[in-house]
Amino acid sequence: MEDSDIQIVDVRGSHTDYIKQQVNQQTKLGVDDPLAIYDIDEVVERYRKWYKLLPRVELFYALKCNNDKNIVDILVTLGSSFDCASKGEIQQILELGVDPSRIIYANPIKQNTHLTYAKQHNVDLMTFDSEEELIKIKLLHGSARLLLRFRPTQKYEAHYDLGQKFGCNFNEARDLLISAKEIGLEIIGVSFHVGSDCLSTEAFSSSIKEARKIFDIGLQVGCAMKILDIGGGYRGRDVESPTIEENADIINQCLEEYFPETEGVKIIAEPGRYLVTSAASIAAHIIGRKLVYNKDRTNIEHVMYYINEGKYGSFCRLVAINDEFEMSPVTQQDDTRRYNSTVWGPTCAGSDCLTSEISLPLMEVGECLQIPYTGAYTFSRSTNFNSMPRPKFFYFCSRDIWCHVVEMRTQLSHQIMMNAENLRNVF
Repeated sequence: MEDSDIQIVDVRGSHTDYIKQQVNQQTKLGVDDPLAIYDIDEVVERYRKWYKLLPRVELFYALKCNNDKNIVDILVTLGSSFDCASKGEIQQILELGVDPSRIIYANPIKQNTHLTYAKQHNVDLMTFDSEEELIKIKLLHGSARLLLRFRPTQKYEAHYDLGQKFGCNFNEARDLLISAKEIGLEIIGVSFHVGSDCLSTEAFSSSIKEARKIFDIGLQVGCAMKILDIGGGYRGRDVESPTIEENADIINQCLEEYFPETEGVKIIAEPGRYLVTSAASIAAHIIGRKLVYNKDRTNIEHVMYYINEGKYGSFCRLVAINDEFEMSPVTQQDDTRRYNSTVWGPTCAGSDCLTSEISLPLMEVGECLQIPYTGAYTFSRSTNFNSMPRPKFFYFCSRDIWCHVVEMRTQLSHQIMMNAENLRNVF
């Protein structure tokens, strides 16, 4: 990461402060494309909070959630490990100097060449959930250390039920563990995922309890069970329930009951949106407006706004899950009246509608709307359909946090140099 990429501020500002600053600068340059701001402080603070609340659980950041180079570099500096799902993701992390031992290849179904790449670069911790995957791994990466991913028997509400796609059921676990043992593969633990953006703490309690049963089956058939991976599903906004505090309370209780620290089992997790959702906000310009009047044309009944970021850009996930779509004017409005409004994206697609029921003040073409909570599964899934410009990113960090990051980066560089020197002495 180049230091010039980050704007260091003496006092941390709000997202609105940062957006106003950047919109003003872009306007002076004659630029009216959408933009996004990243609050580096938010990422660092949430990373710290994770280890404060869940000291036993090593964080493997889910790279698919947001692979922005500066955000990932900050996480590398902080000491994060990473959940990767493809050759490209593994390559991105390795090129940042991360040791392969800090990567889990957490895609239960892996492309052959990606699996070969993992072997060539000593990435050996990975998940599986089927007999066919075992055979593939045996042929292409026989030295892999495997976690059996199971599908929790009890279902709980989540925005995406990953159990429909991945995970063996409880009754298949024993046969898969035995098969792996018979063909000479090393099974060292179990993995589960309660569902993306899970809405229940009970999902973790029941899944950890079920993981204990499969763990014991593995021990019975002769596997050296060492790792429990409790996956992702943690929410990204502090106002959402369950909060990270609520999840941490139930996870810590269950780990103490079913995987006590004295047993020596390593606990890992794969949070994504928890770390980055609230770190980013987008500012989009109003590029068009239509006023819908009543029959007598005496009152405005509805306003249709057209903005330069939409469903086929950064807002694909927010619209897909029917999430509550928040937006507000960047500049304070003198008129306090609000109008029932529809907000359209910029493309020619008739489906590019962000919301058809939102209350907004009457705004002019050229003004900006701010959309918060856009750090997770937005930029990583966006397209440039109709060749619409993607947002330009701007990064902000308070001086205190930045000094902490720089200090940790120095320590990390020193450690890498020491490791290299030790290797030279060995050879």
